[in-house]
Amino acid sequence: MMMRFDVYRGDALAATLAYGIEPRYYGDAGEELAALIAGTTVVYNLWTRESALHPVSDRADWWAARIISAPLARAGFVLRPIAQRSEADVRWYALARETYMPTTCKHQLLK
Repeated sequence: MMMRFDVYRGDALAATLAYGIEPRYYGDAGEELAALIAGTTVVYNLWTRESALHPVSDRADWWAARIISAPLARAGFVLRPIAQRSEADVRWYALARETYMPTTCKHQLLK
């Protein structure tokens, strides 16, 4: 299963972040989001209950922890986790992101 987050400010998609895939940032909000994530100095891993000054590994849980640890809500962003079965589903979704709602599944769109 692929781990992915879509990040919104209001109704506008600011970024699509998928583990193992280059992040996609959109517009000024995306640039601000990238700076918030990069500027997060203390990362708290919810799964292991560890804190670190920087992610201690490239594992998916530390990747997600870095994003979750950023002060997104304070800056007006909303983080929406998206569950995908495979990398192909993630790439398909990224192509259709402007046409479909972020919580719509591929199999629902084909009906």
